[in-house]
Amino acid sequence: MKTFAIAAAALGMSLAAALQPATAKAEESWPPRKITFVVALGPGGSADRTARALAQRLQDELETPISVINQEGGGGHVGHTYFSQMPKDGSYFLATSIHPYISNAMLRFDADYTLDDFAFINGQWNDHDLFAVNAETPYKTLAEFMEAAKAEPGKLKVSVVPGSTGAINLELALEAFGVDKSAVNIVTYQSGGKARTAVAGGQVDMTVLAADGTLSIAEYVRPLALAADEPSEDWDAPTLNQALEKNGLEAVPVLAGSMRGLAAHAEFKKNHPEAFQKMVDAYKAVLEDEAFVKSLKEQKIGAEWLGPERTTEIINSNFEVLKRFDTEE
Repeated sequence: MKTFAIAAAALGMSLAAALQPATAKAEESWPPRKITFVVALGPGGSADRTARALAQRLQDELETPISVINQEGGGGHVGHTYFSQMPKDGSYFLATSIHPYISNAMLRFDADYTLDDFAFINGQWNDHDLFAVNAETPYKTLAEFMEAAKAEPGKLKVSVVPGSTGAINLELALEAFGVDKSAVNIVTYQSGGKARTAVAGGQVDMTVLAADGTLSIAEYVRPLALAADEPSEDWDAPTLNQALEKNGLEAVPVLAGSMRGLAAHAEFKKNHPEAFQKMVDAYKAVLEDEAFVKSLKEQKIGAEWLGPERTTEIINSNFEVLKRFDTEE
């Protein structure tokens, strides 16, 4: 009987091991032998440079090689589709401009994916839009500019790139300050460079464009507000919502510009939460590495840690704004 009991116990342990959920095994075996980062844009751009720098450092943290491949086309749509068709076991990640490209592709194409198909990990490099006036204008705050626009409708000119987040941020700010869109003369340019040249040269009074790119004309402009969660070290200006709050006005969604970062398959996060968290922790750890952050700054690459929750919140709320303005167009 004793022998039988021991044998039965051994059999029970064997069955328990055999019936162990595949999830638990996956958690223990992750990371895999190789990880692939998919960049949905071309080589050499900001998203590509961010992905390759992150892969090089993160593979040391995870102790597994990370390769980077480019799948460009359709404003990111080709790469998003390619990624969505790859294994959902944590061996593939989307390392690209995760916003607004995914949202825009969904609005413009018959995409087979939705935002719910992605588990966003972090928006690392966020190029926020800056409201900046020509340095020779008298406006010291965004409120002063808006009051002047109300007082003399059509006189003030603002340069934007059509369809950009800057164009939408301008409309959000006008609405928040109670200024009709027709009160300002919106001048469109097909490139940020030309729109910046216009404000630097005084052809327009204000521009709303990516803050990083506007650094090149810093001596010719005066910053009034930044469409971001926090003020920037590069610009002496409040955030858009701080400017609104100071004037007793309601906050608007923080419409982020190009957000370079990392996303996993939603199925990977759902089925293997511990493995997903390992990637989150590893990513956060490398952005806490002072030497790595210094090297990123030397390459003019952002190193912000928003985390999964805030990154997802921004992308979801921004999608609703983008959808609204896409419908209006």
